Amino acid sequence: MMNNEKLIDNYRKHSVAFRSSAGVHYGFGAIRSVQLVVDPPAVRRGQHATLRCLYDLDDSPLYSVKFYRGLREFYRYSPGQQPSKKIFPFPGINVDASLSDNRQVVIKNVGFGLSGNFSCEVTADAPSFSTATEHISMQVVELPDSGPTLWTEHTRYEPGDVLRANCTSQPSRPKAELTLTLNNMVHESLSIPFFRSRSLQVYTSHEESRTTTDNLISSSLTLRLHLQSSHFGTGLMPGLGGASGSGGALLLRCTATIGKLYERYTELELGVPQRDPIPARVTSSGGGRILPSPAGGIVGCRNLWMLILITLALVLHNNHPSLAPLSRPLVPLGALLRR
Repeated sequence: MMNNEKLIDNYRKHSVAFRSSAGVHYGFGAIRSVQLVVDPPAVRRGQHATLRCLYDLDDSPLYSVKFYRGLREFYRYSPGQQPSKKIFPFPGINVDASLSDNRQVVIKNVGFGLSGNFSCEVTADAPSFSTATEHISMQVVELPDSGPTLWTEHTRYEPGDVLRANCTSQPSRPKAELTLTLNNMVHESLSIPFFRSRSLQVYTSHEESRTTTDNLISSSLTLRLHLQSSHFGTGLMPGLGGASGSGGALLLRCTATIGKLYERYTELELGVPQRDPIPARVTSSGGGRILPSPAGGIVGCRNLWMLILITLALVLHNNHPSLAPLSRPLVPLGALLRR
């Protein structure tokens, strides 16, 4: 059997080998189409990956299906041989033979080292022995456990303040791409119309990444922004909510994305500082200024002085009889006030 297989392989080397993109029909020979897919499209580290080789032989018998990592074969299915399944040692590839057959191979517990190109090669049996190969790239990922962490130096800001913020993603592979937005405007685009045209407006950003001991990558984005009144509320993008002018709020958001696999965001609403209320000054119709009363009422200045004089007269009348003649004209008025 081995000699016969070598003869067939030598025959195939001198025949035409066809390569295609996914789903292309060949239109001649015994093989009509070949397609290779990975399930799931992005494999999380430690999970199983299934490579499915979908082919149409146009009623011709199958000679073999071979799976490669790069240029090295690691699994073969040959229905005319015993055993029909053959597994070839490959570092990092652990084939589940019970779940693998003539159309798929299952790899258990995948690691980051398996990210890269895979291919399946389909060969029809006699008399054509035509061959077709299809390629695909498999991506092994580790997604963040949670959304990004967003930090600001203060919780309240006003025009003229400097906003210092930092956004850090949780460890992942590949690394997460970070985007900071202020009131729904991307921070990078802010520097073009606003910050470069006005010397007083300062804008800087810095991005860095670090690798953990587990070969995961954490991204960090730092922002320093000199705030203007146009940044508050709807000053940047009208219609997106918030109050207009310098009295509005700042909505700072950090979004972490990994292609189409992952997208999470964290946002902070930064308000304006609260100030102590300033008592209002009210003028009476008679021209006298009205002051706040300790008891909560409001008394005119003239009436206040009159009340003080009357009270003093009553005290003199009751406690100093010798001064009673001086205070006698005010007694009736005092009695009236006691009522």
